[in-house]
Amino acid sequence: MLAILALMPSLVLPADPPSVVFEKAVAALSAEDYGAAERGFRQVLQSQPKHVGALGNLGVVYSRTERPAKAIETYRQALRLSPQDPGLLLNLGLVYLKQESYKAAASSFQRLLKLRPNHAQAIELLATCHLQLGEAAAAIEKLEPLRRSNPKHAGILYLLGVAYLKQNDRQKGKLALDEMMSAALSATQASFLEGKAYYDGTRFAEAQEAFERVAQLDPAFPGVQRELGKTYVSLRTWEKAREALLRAVQQDPRDGEAHYFLGSSLVKEGHPAEGIHYLAFANKLKPDFWGVFYFLGRAKLQMNLSAEAVPLLERAVELNGDEESVFYQLGLALRACGRKADAQRAMAKVRELKEASRVPLQPQGASSNR
Repeated sequence: MLAILALMPSLVLPADPPSVVFEKAVAALSAEDYGAAERGFRQVLQSQPKHVGALGNLGVVYSRTERPAKAIETYRQALRLSPQDPGLLLNLGLVYLKQESYKAAASSFQRLLKLRPNHAQAIELLATCHLQLGEAAAAIEKLEPLRRSNPKHAGILYLLGVAYLKQNDRQKGKLALDEMMSAALSATQASFLEGKAYYDGTRFAEAQEAFERVAQLDPAFPGVQRELGKTYVSLRTWEKAREALLRAVQQDPRDGEAHYFLGSSLVKEGHPAEGIHYLAFANKLKPDFWGVFYFLGRAKLQMNLSAEAVPLLERAVELNGDEESVFYQLGLALRACGRKADAQRAMAKVRELKEASRVPLQPQGASSNR
């Protein structure tokens, strides 16, 4: 019997063709089975390295699993093969936006709008970039036509309110926010959106009032403790900030933004070891966010561990090379390590970025206290 079996040929099941593997991977992505989706798209790319669909969807997998650096690399690879693909340009811009790399995000949305001038989502996202870059007038120019075509769109009204507040036009800002709140689902949601708009418009006292009103109505309202804590950070009310952010991480232990702001505020207060605890957890939740590496580097500098600070700050530069404050801290760390020439190059980059920007840019929650 053994001899007979030995003479039988091995049974090898035929592999699925790439088209079938691709369809299965797309189905896995739709079902949020990211492991299966990634394996499928990678398998397709082994036999068809220029398969734009597999590359684009693999970028989506990386983005949704908090691997933005890999997502950016993959979208760029796909765009080299298909440079006028609107979906790829949109997704690349969204990854950059999530990373707070606003110049890079704006570039992607601008490329998309050259192909699709009436792409409403791209216009709204480009306006968001303009706001974050201190270009309120450009944001308003993009948003007002959208408002006329969709006067009850809460997102557009929110951005317009922020833009007018940034221009110190309180009347138009309040009008847009009032219209936004009339479209909200509840008084609590309206106050929360109002607080967000005031925060983004750098009117922190009004933001505090709105968020405190939400917290009184519903202390467990999703995100309110985090946003209240962020507002207290901006107002340098450190004790209240710490209390609110601690409540936020207790309510939602996977709130990476709350961990980030709590850790960064502790670093700015001069408690680097305690700050590192929260920043390290934020890094697990959002492993490629430049701000986490920036504050981890600052914390190491405060602890006189400049050799450990340098690679952290260099990683922050890799992820976002448009922030003056990152190069400034890197220069300090390099100087402390005795690397004078490298430190001079970092400080020269600080001066270059200052001269290039019309409005001094500050990373969210980061460089206001350099």
